[in-house]
Amino acid sequence: MNKYVVASICALAACGNSDVLQSKQQDLKKPVNKVMKAIDMAKSQSDFRLYTALGRKLTIPGFENRNFETIKSQCGLRPMKGTGDVFKSTQEKKERRLKYQFARQYNEIMYLLCLKNS
Repeated sequence: MNKYVVASICALAACGNSDVLQSKQQDLKKPVNKVMKAIDMAKSQSDFRLYTALGRKLTIPGFENRNFETIKSQCGLRPMKGTGDVFKSTQEKKERRLKYQFARQYNEIMYLLCLKNS
């Protein structure tokens, strides 16, 4: 009898996990789709500039350890609004993290396009 109870619980858990897994997969696709839409729009306008995070020190998300001036001269830069380094709430901190992740993904793809089109 215990075997049947355990098997039933496992079966129900497996059914629930597929919904959770599918939801997580969709959540992961949303940022990628947003990045690809932004890339497509920039390509249509021949704008191969990389996003910079604003603050006391400008940074290029995804290229923090690369030569800033070299990348700036190769591709150009565009500031991303809302990426300053002063936060008034935890919500602003979360939003900045999401924008930074978006900019990093965008820059990694756009840099290759920039080099290809220069």
